[in-house]
Amino acid sequence: MTAASFSAPNDSMKMLDIHPTRRVAAWLLLGHAGLWLYFLIRWVTFGSIGWDAFEFEEALANTMSGAAIPIYVAGIALDLASGILLLRKGSLGRTLGLIRNAIVILGGLAFWWISGDLYGPVFIVGVAALALILLNRNAGWALNWPAAWWLIIFFVMPNLIIFFVSLSERGPGGTIVYPELSLAGFRELFNDYGRFFSRIGGQFIYLRIFWRSFWMATGNTILCLIFGYPFAYWIARQSEKWRGTLIFLVMIPFWTNGLVRVYAWMLLLRDTGLINNLWTSTLHEQAVALSASSAFFARLAEITADPLPLLFNNFAVFVGLVYGFFPFVVLPLYSNLEKMDWSLLEAASDLGASSFQSTVRVLLPLSMPGIVAASILVFIPSLGSFVVPALMGGGKVAMLGNLLQQQFLTSRDWPFGSAIGFMMMLIMLGAIMLYFRVGGERN
Repeated sequence: MTAASFSAPNDSMKMLDIHPTRRVAAWLLLGHAGLWLYFLIRWVTFGSIGWDAFEFEEALANTMSGAAIPIYVAGIALDLASGILLLRKGSLGRTLGLIRNAIVILGGLAFWWISGDLYGPVFIVGVAALALILLNRNAGWALNWPAAWWLIIFFVMPNLIIFFVSLSERGPGGTIVYPELSLAGFRELFNDYGRFFSRIGGQFIYLRIFWRSFWMATGNTILCLIFGYPFAYWIARQSEKWRGTLIFLVMIPFWTNGLVRVYAWMLLLRDTGLINNLWTSTLHEQAVALSASSAFFARLAEITADPLPLLFNNFAVFVGLVYGFFPFVVLPLYSNLEKMDWSLLEAASDLGASSFQSTVRVLLPLSMPGIVAASILVFIPSLGSFVVPALMGGGKVAMLGNLLQQQFLTSRDWPFGSAIGFMMMLIMLGAIMLYFRVGGERN
C-alpha cells in the first residue's frame, strides 16, 4: 500500500481527535462568520433594498460609518480562519480562536462605550465568551453560560448601576451628580443611606415605612402559611385523580390580571360594596324592625347604621396581600408534601407518638424546605408590593414599594430611591441565603 492510501484515514483520525467542545466552538465561529456576512450584505444593500435598521446598525452608522465594511470583512475572515483551523489543526486553531475572541470582547465593550448601544455588544460579547469557554474545554460552564450571561446582564449589571447611582447626589431638575472622589469625601458617597436612618421633622419617617412594610410582609407570610399549609396538606392526602383538579383550582386566579383582582376586592370592600350593602341595608333594616323588641337589636341597629371601614386601611392591604400571595404558599408546599413518605407518620404513631408529636417532630421537619421556599416566595414580593398598598390602602398605607415610586417618579430623587432599592435587594438576598442555608441543605 502506498503512503497516499494512509492520508485520508489519518486526516479523519485528526478530525476525531478534536475535543467535542472545540468542535462546537469551531462550528460556532463558522456560524458567526455567516452572521457577519449577513450584516455585510445588509450594509451594502441598504440603499437598494431598504432594510429596517437594527439599533446597533444605526449606532454604527452614527459613530463609525466608514469603518463598518472593514469591520465586517475582518470579522468574516477571522471567524472563517479560526473555525477552519480548529477543525483541521487543533493547536493553531485554538490559539487563533483565543486571540479572535479576546479581540471581539474588547471590541464589543469599546463599541458599547462609544455608541451606547446595548443589544449588539451583549450578543457579540456573549457569543465570544461562550467560544472562549468551549476552547478551554469546560463543558459544564458552556452548558450554563447562556443562563449565567442572562443573569449577568439583567441582574448583576442593573444592581451595580443602582449601587453607583445611589452614591450620587440629586442635582437641579432631578439630574444625577457624582461628587468628586476623595478620601475626605468618602463618607459623603453614602449620605443617602444615612438619610434613610435619619430624622425628618423629629420622626424616623423612612424607618417607620420600612417597619410597616416588614411587619406587614411578615404578617402576610404567617397568615398565608397558617391557611396554606393545611390546605396543601389536604390536597396532598387526596387521591391522585383529584389532586390535579384541586391544584388547577388554586392556579385559576393566575388567569386573571392582578390589577383586575385588586379592583374586584375594592368593589367588595368599599362603602357601597356588597359587604357594606348587606351590613347597612339588609341587616340594618332587620335590626331596625326588631329594635323595639330587644335591646340587642336596638344596639345592632345603631352599629349597622354606618358602613364598616373595610377599605383604605391596614386591614384592606392585608386582605389584598393574603389573597394575592396565597397560591405562592400552596404550590411549593404541595410539591414538597406530595413527595413525602406517609408511612413515616404511621411508624411514629406505632411507636407511641401522638398526632401532635408526629406533626411537630416528623411532618414539619420533613416539609421545612417547602415552608422556607413558600415563605421566601411570599415575603420578598410582599415587602416591595406597590399596587395593593397604593389602591387598597388609598395612599394611607405607604410601604417601601410606594416610597420607591415616589422617589423615582414624583420627587425625581434617583440617588435616594436607588439607595432604598439597593437596601431592599440586600434584604431579599439575605432571605435567599437563608433558604439555601435552612431549606436547601434539607432537600
